Amino acid sequence: MITWKDIKYTTLQKMFSITGSSTTIPNDSATMEYVNAMPAACNEALQLLSTSGKFIVKEYQYINFPVDNLLGKMFKSFSVVGDSIEFKHESAKSYYFKLSGKPDSCKLYCGEILVKDFYPESIDNQEEPFDYDVFSVFKGNISFPEVEVGEDEEEPDLTPRIVISATSPVVVCNPCFYDCEFKDDVSVPIYEEYIKIKMSDAVKDFYQIAPAEIYDLGDSGNGYIVADKYFQEADKTLVIPREETGIYVIHYRAYPKQITLATPDDEELALDPEVAALVPMYMASVLYMDDDASIAAQYRNYFEVGREALSNGPMLPKREKFVTSSGWA
Repeated sequence: MITWKDIKYTTLQKMFSITGSSTTIPNDSATMEYVNAMPAACNEALQLLSTSGKFIVKEYQYINFPVDNLLGKMFKSFSVVGDSIEFKHESAKSYYFKLSGKPDSCKLYCGEILVKDFYPESIDNQEEPFDYDVFSVFKGNISFPEVEVGEDEEEPDLTPRIVISATSPVVVCNPCFYDCEFKDDVSVPIYEEYIKIKMSDAVKDFYQIAPAEIYDLGDSGNGYIVADKYFQEADKTLVIPREETGIYVIHYRAYPKQITLATPDDEELALDPEVAALVPMYMASVLYMDDDASIAAQYRNYFEVGREALSNGPMLPKREKFVTSSGWA
């Protein structure tokens, strides 16, 4: 493997006539001025190569086994005007719904006990009031009230129910009750027909979804076939149908790990040999520009020629498993 010290030493060799073992880097004041500037130059080279030359391809797995909606498949929108609408289920422990417009009342009850008012009277006085022209998302765990029951009294009905009343048009979308409690309100999953996975949030080094590189392992995790039931929004968001349960293997293009002044000399860099050969070329072209612009320009030309060759690399054929849905073959 190529180490950070190997990259630094090769760069210095292109700039100066240094000799000796590559385990020793000159530490005189003149040389150290260039060495201290190397991390930034190296990061520039790696960014150029990994985004338009030799992609760094990594793998991310997304497990899609969503919790069922107690209300059934409610991928629906309900219009409420001059009326009220109610959703309830005795086994509910958490909820999710979207609402647009300004309702007269939107509250969560446990039986007849109010446990949450989604649109309190003071809402218009808040610094950031609701935007009633778009859907607002409401989700969370249900906080059941503590009710004292006497010896001869029956347990009260604490069935969770959401009641929405409106005199002006209001739209309620995808109401959902889950039969489980989640870690916190933020962790309650959305209930949508299509699940959006923002890859830049899922993996920190995400750059781009690799084209045609998503595989479906099926419900058991033992299958292996190229996934075709998905969509892609721009370069960063993957969209899959909620009902298509299973394990998805997503190959993505990654940004390189950043080099800093604190990076140890013996740290191994995950670089292919053809990439490691080009990085010192770029670094020398940047660092040596003030000393000898002609030599620096030559190194930059060598780098660009090499980068162009990498971007036009051969595409190897892939073998894919073939499955027929009709069973004719």
